[in-house]
Amino acid sequence: MFSKILYPVELNESLSDIRIRASFASKLGDRDLVLFHVLTPGLGSHNHAEARLKHFQSALHEVGIDVYCRVEEGHVASEITGHARKQGMDLIYIPAKGRNFLLTSLLGSTTQDVIRLAEGPVWVHKQRPFLRREEDMHCAVFATDFREAAEKCCPVVQALRSLVPELVVLHVGEREADPYAEQLRREKVQAKLEELGDKFKEHFFRIRQVSRVGSPASHILDVAEEYRADLVVLGRLNEPFPLHVLGSTCSRVTSRAKSSILLVP
Repeated sequence: MFSKILYPVELNESLSDIRIRASFASKLGDRDLVLFHVLTPGLGSHNHAEARLKHFQSALHEVGIDVYCRVEEGHVASEITGHARKQGMDLIYIPAKGRNFLLTSLLGSTTQDVIRLAEGPVWVHKQRPFLRREEDMHCAVFATDFREAAEKCCPVVQALRSLVPELVVLHVGEREADPYAEQLRREKVQAKLEELGDKFKEHFFRIRQVSRVGSPASHILDVAEEYRADLVVLGRLNEPFPLHVLGSTCSRVTSRAKSSILLVP
């Protein structure tokens, strides 16, 4: 699906967590998985960081997962996104930081900065899929407004066929003022959903098409919960600061969803 994946890690992460997440991340790609750590200038030893990553690398190799290691120094999010850009990484894979057993969907400031600065896809791994119990995915939600950003997601969505059997294609729109205009809008939306269904039907075991009216973020979150989606795919405009508005759909869904999020610029 993704040839080159960058997986930022902390040195104090447990080997068991690294092994579980690297195992899942390796399923997303077919070539290179890079463990990446960023040192804060003046803090920590470069040699110690490299030794720790080598320890991770050796342990992963023993269970059949081959990874590369890289240590850099500087602003964490800038180094992550800069390395991804320079090395042509296809995906940045970041586990969200949990605060307790029930709530594992909170985003740290570094993750938010990576999302804001990244020029390529970012996978934020949250509660689902539950890696400690299973690594398989069962359902993905692709939220589309039929515009340019969503259109760019289509090749990525098609590539999910190797990971997930069921796809929910969701459109959330605004109700028109008069009944006739609303009927035309609904017919147009249904036609576009069926068009996407035809595009994806050869890639998934089951496809559902869902149309809702109202707040996009609220309905995306509701549908993800209704179908217990493991992943929500969102397109975002690759603007200088696409997430600076806290109320934006992309920001709200990324912050609140229990499902993992795949953001495609």
